[in-house]
Amino acid sequence: MCYILRDMRIFLIIFALISCISINAQQYWLPVNSPTNQKLKKGMFVDTVFGWAAGDSGVIIHTSNSGNNWVIQNSGTTETIDDIFFINQNTGWVIANGFFYDGTIILRTTNKGANWSFSRYEDTTVVYNQIYFLNTVTGFLTGYSGGILKSTNGGFNWFNTNIDTAYCPILYLFPKNNIYFINSLTGFACGGQVDIQGMIWRTTDAGLNWKTYCVSSEPLYDIKAINQNIVFTTGGDFEYGLSNVYTTNSGVSWIYEPVSQLLGKGQSIGMRTPSEFWIPLDYLDIFAVNTDSGFGPHNWREVPYPGNEGINYTFFVSPTMGWSLADSGRIYKYNSSIIGISGNNEIIPESFTIEQNYPNPFNPETKIDYTLNRSTLVRAEIFNVLGELIETIQDGYQPSGFHSVTWNAAAFPSGLYFCRITAGNSDKTIKMLLLK
Repeated sequence: MCYILRDMRIFLIIFALISCISINAQQYWLPVNSPTNQKLKKGMFVDTVFGWAAGDSGVIIHTSNSGNNWVIQNSGTTETIDDIFFINQNTGWVIANGFFYDGTIILRTTNKGANWSFSRYEDTTVVYNQIYFLNTVTGFLTGYSGGILKSTNGGFNWFNTNIDTAYCPILYLFPKNNIYFINSLTGFACGGQVDIQGMIWRTTDAGLNWKTYCVSSEPLYDIKAINQNIVFTTGGDFEYGLSNVYTTNSGVSWIYEPVSQLLGKGQSIGMRTPSEFWIPLDYLDIFAVNTDSGFGPHNWREVPYPGNEGINYTFFVSPTMGWSLADSGRIYKYNSSIIGISGNNEIIPESFTIEQNYPNPFNPETKIDYTLNRSTLVRAEIFNVLGELIETIQDGYQPSGFHSVTWNAAAFPSGLYFCRITAGNSDKTIKMLLLK
């Protein structure tokens, strides 16, 4: 009888723990209806209304009402889709792979995904699985092949860029798992090889030339920018745990911070605010959450996944709108109603704002800070007093959060200038005084 009572107490304790985990997970992430049971690998929104996700067996799903409903689009392929990228509501690209049998397939749409054009990369012996576009014509393609390709005509043609091997001889050919630009000139790729090296590639000339940096002991899988100076990457593996690498000087040098207490690899960076990160961990079925901009190996806490399926990708469109994509077609939406209840007290940008440049007056360089309440295309332009456009200093897709851009006016005379920043359908303008 005593054994029965003891076993019953153990059962109740285990049941209570499981129930607590389930409640804790569900309060952060809520399931939404999905039209597919295929594994979802990547997704993105171009604003708070239009979004896409893609994955196994050529599945592409689309929402045009902020994720309240999702529908399947016909991709025209049954190959695994590794990446999807939209530059606006109409134009997007998909990368699918038959690997060494059929090579890399590139799909392109100009009508929100209703129809996709089909092309196959000419060399079927290489595998590209990551795609990124700065605008409708300038894009980049990378993956297992070792190279980074660039297009200047919307992805119809690609050419090899130059990778400097001086920093990491031979290893520069290792896989590249993601690519990300902070402005039209400066971009990064992250990757590496399990049990050998984690690596970052950096360009400052619009992707024509890349420097290679060996930065960690395990590969890196995702990269995001907090601002123009702070760039954060995540990766790792089951044996050594979560590995994070970041820079505070726009990639000139890198700091490696392993989080050995979390034995899983970081698959993606869901940046809810510039200070709150959600990283789904493979192998462990938990999120690693940090509310200190990813800094500090001991500042991470665990939050269980909301279901039994593995989370493959987590991203935020705005501080109140986030998504997690999982196996079996499961979709989870961030429960924004808990903000301010569970310790999430960060200041959230509720609207698009632009700050006065500083210093002002200036000579010859000044900095403009701005915030985005959603991920969108951002263009920063400089005009003279006659209203003539004299320089574009930012032109590309940026995530929600706090950003800054610098203008060097060494080539221009003293006088009054205007900086106009356009974010999606909104724009704001400030006056700046150059005194030499």
